[in-house]
Amino acid sequence: MPAARFSDIGDRLTKALIDGDFALYRAVMDLPLRVAPRDDAAYVLETEAALREDFDLYHATITNHGVTDIFRQVLYVEDLAADRQRMVCLTHILARAHRLVDPFETRMTMVLRAEGWRISEIESSEGHIKWTLGRAAISPGGQFEPKP
Repeated sequence: MPAARFSDIGDRLTKALIDGDFALYRAVMDLPLRVAPRDDAAYVLETEAALREDFDLYHATITNHGVTDIFRQVLYVEDLAADRQRMVCLTHILARAHRLVDPFETRMTMVLRAEGWRISEIESSEGHIKWTLGRAAISPGGQFEPKP
């Protein structure tokens, strides 16, 4: 999959999260979905209900922080198999033209299904994953930090 095609998936992912559009979010995700925070234990979302709960937490968090865009700058693509690739991105979370947090690396494993390419695994910083779940905050200096 070329980086341009991933940009389209990333744009749909961002639109779904910002607009609260679970159907669009579900259309880019593969189940089971593995979420792997670096330096912490991974978890797997096995069902659509679990995916919905995770989505609702993420949407609420970005809404509360006034997020208007999430830009994923593709750094490189790794071919894992004919139907599997890993996109390595630098993720920028923005509120209007301002970064809420310093850019961070995200890796997404993509799998080719009958419906097209879907995200089957997301690896990100521990702070980012905890923030999406409402368990971390963003410091005034633009860093993810544990909630007290």
